[in-house]
Amino acid sequence: MASMVGQATLGKEELLETAGLMVEFTRARGDHLYYLDENGKERQVLDLVGGFGSTLLGHNHPELVELLTRCLAQQRPVHAQGSRRQQASELKQALADYLHQHSGERYKIYLLNTGTEAVEAAIKHARYAYAQRMEAMSDACAANARELQIRLERGEIQIDAPLLQQAERLLQHEPLDHVDALLSAVNQRNLQALATAPLMAALPYAFHGKTLGSLALTWNRDARLAFVRNNPDALFVHEPSQFLAQLREHSVSVYQFEFQPLRLVERRLPRLAGLIYEPLRGEGGILELDAEFRTLLQALREHHPEVALIADEVQCGLGRTGRPIESAAQGLPADYLTFAKSLGGGLCKISALAVRESLQHREFGMLHSSTFAEDDLSARVALRSLEILQRDAVAQRCASLGEALLEGLQALQRAHPELIRAVRGRGCMLGLELQDLSEHRSPLLASLAQEQLLGMVCAGYLLHAHGLRVLPSLGRRSVLRIQPSAYLQPADLQQALQAFRALFETLAQGNLQSLLAHMLSSGFTPLALPAARTGSGAEPLAPAGSATAVERIGFLAHLIDAQSLREWEPGLAGLSDEQLSELCSRVQCAMEPQLIASRRVRSPLGREVELRLYGIMMDSESIAADIRFHRAQQIRRQVQHAYQRARDEGCGLVGFGGYTSIVTANCIDFEYEHPPVTSGNALTVAASLAATRSSAARMGLVSSEAVVAVVGAAGNIGQVQALLLAAQCRRLILLGRPGHEARLAQVRRDIASELLQQPLPSIDAASTWARALREWRQAQQGTPDLAQLDAWLAQQAWVQLRTSLDACREADIVISASSSPQPVLRAEHFATDRPVLVCDVAVPGDVDTDSVQSLPQLRLIRGGVVRLPMAPELELPGMQLDPGLIFACAAETLLLGLSGIRADFSKGPVRPEQVREIEGLARLHGFEIDHEKRVGAF
Repeated sequence: MASMVGQATLGKEELLETAGLMVEFTRARGDHLYYLDENGKERQVLDLVGGFGSTLLGHNHPELVELLTRCLAQQRPVHAQGSRRQQASELKQALADYLHQHSGERYKIYLLNTGTEAVEAAIKHARYAYAQRMEAMSDACAANARELQIRLERGEIQIDAPLLQQAERLLQHEPLDHVDALLSAVNQRNLQALATAPLMAALPYAFHGKTLGSLALTWNRDARLAFVRNNPDALFVHEPSQFLAQLREHSVSVYQFEFQPLRLVERRLPRLAGLIYEPLRGEGGILELDAEFRTLLQALREHHPEVALIADEVQCGLGRTGRPIESAAQGLPADYLTFAKSLGGGLCKISALAVRESLQHREFGMLHSSTFAEDDLSARVALRSLEILQRDAVAQRCASLGEALLEGLQALQRAHPELIRAVRGRGCMLGLELQDLSEHRSPLLASLAQEQLLGMVCAGYLLHAHGLRVLPSLGRRSVLRIQPSAYLQPADLQQALQAFRALFETLAQGNLQSLLAHMLSSGFTPLALPAARTGSGAEPLAPAGSATAVERIGFLAHLIDAQSLREWEPGLAGLSDEQLSELCSRVQCAMEPQLIASRRVRSPLGREVELRLYGIMMDSESIAADIRFHRAQQIRRQVQHAYQRARDEGCGLVGFGGYTSIVTANCIDFEYEHPPVTSGNALTVAASLAATRSSAARMGLVSSEAVVAVVGAAGNIGQVQALLLAAQCRRLILLGRPGHEARLAQVRRDIASELLQQPLPSIDAASTWARALREWRQAQQGTPDLAQLDAWLAQQAWVQLRTSLDACREADIVISASSSPQPVLRAEHFATDRPVLVCDVAVPGDVDTDSVQSLPQLRLIRGGVVRLPMAPELELPGMQLDPGLIFACAAETLLLGLSGIRADFSKGPVRPEQVREIEGLARLHGFEIDHEKRVGAF
């Protein structure tokens, strides 16, 4: 049940490809990126991703490019470890001066490579400082015990019974009847406490990196839990007002003696080595710290000055927010600061950890080192970047730009409050959060929102339709991040606002064709919107009427073909079958099963159930391809996930439809006790045969004199149809694919077995075959065995085995139930000199309807369709059926639910007795199983 589906199975590149964001950029300058289109023409894109905050100075800043080129031309050493590295020393001093200027504090600088390494170094330094404190406390406890012994030897004090009793109560240790026992107990408790691992704390929605230490303090569960689960050394501050009190729970106790008067005392030490915070949380959705968190940081500094407070300014620091140091601008305490991204000027990988001079441990530089840190190349570029930041007043530039962008985006929010939840941030670090559209009237928009894909799809639209590049936040994908350089031009700012305006007008209109056109190979082409329609795709999940709770049953289905996708999402009606197929294949790997509809159905007997339809975003062709090339890995995972969702949402029974039954071997793969399952095959057989009989009667076809062909007879549905048709027609043709001869022979043996089990008086003698069977049975001496009857059937040619569809031309009635995703029967396969009835049970259909239009005497009906007795207006999205009609596989699930049957039903091979039982239940509850659903006007 733990199988992964959707985005959990995708890599970063596959997910970006799904949303149409995988573009190869070939050139960059300032705030623009360039790529070559399919015609080789260079296209310009306004980049508001900003290297996730790295290109504060823009792409390829000319001064930095010139410096980098000169360094390479001078052949400056890059790898000269263990030597004087003057460029790194100058950078450390310049950064320390910058921090002192804007915070008033003196810091020791350590140069590293990446932001996550800077965070790792900060965590290590905090833990090292904690270990040093614990070591000092251990020395103090040992000195205290020695002082006790010295005073005892001198006779200055004595251990009496009250002291031992007080120690027993404090240590919860007894008996302590002499000084050696007392000292041993104290020492044992102190050693245990001082060896306890320290804790690190972080705030909600924080992102600090993806190495194990930083990941443990990253809020995003999807990123963290795959690697760091149930980590006892990491805390997240859920309730800032209660955190100081919680620290007492997360503390250790050491015990020391006081001598005037002599007593044992407990000293509680917090296990918290440090707390890390982002002054402006980027990956969490551009979130500022609220007053409660700021108060907590100040209180921690006041009450626990030994706890290291780490300001992670990897993304927001060095002026991006409009302030030189964001934590200092907010008045937040910071013992350590981390920087990266902007420090490298958008060209070099370099980061820095700053530790307050009063807290630094000189030996830490040896304890944490890196092969690639402090190289001349990165150091010189970072030093020049720092100079440019100050010379060009980059912080002030960012503040002005941020005000203009916020004003424009807030105006857009006022125009579309139903689409934009919030606009927030400061400077050149802004976020636009989409409203939760998971209940949107458009099923596709709702599904994309539920899958947290809507932000990425919107980003793809902006890129291809308007040449604007943004990306969602990693930890909150409904937030589009806006992080331009400090040099964004007014014209670029207006382009960005116009692009966002176009996006939200497109969403407001429900113009899915424009929104998704970039995901098609035909490129961006605005298409005419179809006329608005009301239908199952736009209906709410829950039906109107009484809110009284009723028992839930689930039904699993998948897309049939392009038309079923149009029915589910009318907004895609203007796309061709090829375009819909391409779109479906692109997004299906990222989509989890969806709750498509919820409908209440009542029986004439008074019982009511809620049918919940769970849709798998794969069509028949893609499922068949998955079966062929991947052994049904993707569809099986999707089915497992859909079943689990139905179970979690309280369904007491789950039915399977279409390929969901096929790939699970008619539900045999499900060995779970609850909820029980059914394949729907029993009622599918009953309904298809009932419809065939009634339609044949309307055409004047006499079943007992008709030749009947069963296409797909090697499958379970075809096999049971053949068993139930035995001796009721003039001749029975069993059709299967080449290579299925052995399986067809087994079906004939099963027919023989079924006929042997029927008593002679019950065999209907209306057909020539039945009369001959009775005569043959009566002529046998004793009870005939199975092999004899099978041989007789083969000899008489009343049950024929064929692997060529041309055999259908001999038939008056054709029942087709193959599992092919494409039509297999065409006009040339049917007789043209007499009336022919074709019952197409397969979904999608086996018959090419366009081809058989030329056959006026052919009557084509849809098999396995049922009319509900008390739900004339019921529609299920994507089923391609008229109101009140439902496929028999879903109807079987309903029947079992209405009958109160909560056990596996048609699980595994369907048997004739199950068909008869479900047929009886259908008639009891008023289900019309012999409904004739005509296909076309033939």
